[in-house]
Amino acid sequence: MTSLLSILNQNNENDTDFIIARYFLDHLDEIKNTSIYTVAEECFLSRSSVQRFIKNIGYESYTQLKKGLDEVLSHENGFVDYTDHAEYQNFILESISEMLADIKESSCSNDFFRLAEMFTKADHIVILTAEDSSSACKLFQQQILTTGKLIRILTSASSNISLLNSLKENDLLIVCSVTGNFALVIDKQLQDIKARKCLITINKTTFFENTYSFIYYLSRKLNVSSRNIVSSRNVYNNYGLTFFFDLFFHECFLRYQKQN
Repeated sequence: MTSLLSILNQNNENDTDFIIARYFLDHLDEIKNTSIYTVAEECFLSRSSVQRFIKNIGYESYTQLKKGLDEVLSHENGFVDYTDHAEYQNFILESISEMLADIKESSCSNDFFRLAEMFTKADHIVILTAEDSSSACKLFQQQILTTGKLIRILTSASSNISLLNSLKENDLLIVCSVTGNFALVIDKQLQDIKARKCLITINKTTFFENTYSFIYYLSRKLNVSSRNIVSSRNVYNNYGLTFFFDLFFHECFLRYQKQN
């Protein structure tokens, strides 16, 4: 979904990619029962154009894309569940207040300072995140530049495998995946990356211990653990990384200030 929306945001309405992306987004509930020939016909394009588009957004075939639709529709349901509360404003205010206290408590832990130590000592740093979580990471990229540290951000809509493969042992790859969904999707792609790999999440499954040398948990209260893609959303999804990176930037700023 993030790839389709990114194409919608970045292309002109007459572009082939825009036309196909909009068709898929407009017909999410119908694609499972729609052939690739129908998609091509209704988009006034060739079947090869549709196949090429499908490969460009990360699927091997139209059949594979249709199998992945269950996760997309489940993701949509997560947004509905998130907002379907009586007294919604009070619910959100209380949830955010509890989350801020929780993340602040985590930032007083040894793990927080250990992550800051790894960050300041790394030669090169890349942050990898899902597109819909990238705004907090991109703001941090601007903040940390004030210290003279240049980092790079990769998202699910702009992945650069060659950059990841070029990372060395003294470099740091930070994966931000609050629910763990994004981390689960990209896990196999990271197996051969030589850089030190860190994960920021609330998902406490042991599955990630095989891939990451260090895992930082945003929450000390939540005990979420899942090896499957889940549709649930909470305030940590929407606001957690922003608050975390504000605290993290402050810690890194103090460290770089001492170095200079």
